[in-house]
Amino acid sequence: MNYSLIAKRYANALLGLSIEMNVLEKIKKDIDLFVSVCKSNKDLRLLLKSPIIKPDKKMAILKDIFEGNIHKISLAYFMIITRKRREPYLIAIAEQFIILYKQYKNILTVHLQTAEKINNNIRESIIGLLKKHTKVEIELIEEIRKEIIGGFILKYEDNKYDASISSELLELKQAIAEFNLYERKF
Repeated sequence: MNYSLIAKRYANALLGLSIEMNVLEKIKKDIDLFVSVCKSNKDLRLLLKSPIIKPDKKMAILKDIFEGNIHKISLAYFMIITRKRREPYLIAIAEQFIILYKQYKNILTVHLQTAEKINNNIRESIIGLLKKHTKVEIELIEEIRKEIIGGFILKYEDNKYDASISSELLELKQAIAEFNLYERKF
């Protein structure tokens, strides 16, 4: 079975359950915590993907890490996934849950890259323009990249708007390279 298809099915089941039980926001918070812990802890990622370590041991470790820190439904869900030997997919399931949550809540993630930190007025006007254009809630993720020199790069879904000085310089460089001073054009 396809890896992403498995992740999507299990994430969809968790989303449906959390909506039905009226604990969607709590489960989302737990999943964010789980993804954060997994990203910062290579040993946990390796543990979940290891075919050598028995599911009972994995369940005990997950309980030690998360019990008391997450909702009982989230913990029970992790235990069920592990018991069914689907724990190698747990990180992908969590990431897919976040995607499905954003779709359910009508939230669009937008990545903004700038050379320097932007102020609140600019941030609010960007969010306002995007809300007006897309008619959804906007989650703005900002990234500072000195190499773009100035301007900005805006990415969301399959769209990219590059208004950076570095891209303008690259276009100018390519245009100059195409222009040959030694070729006569009569």
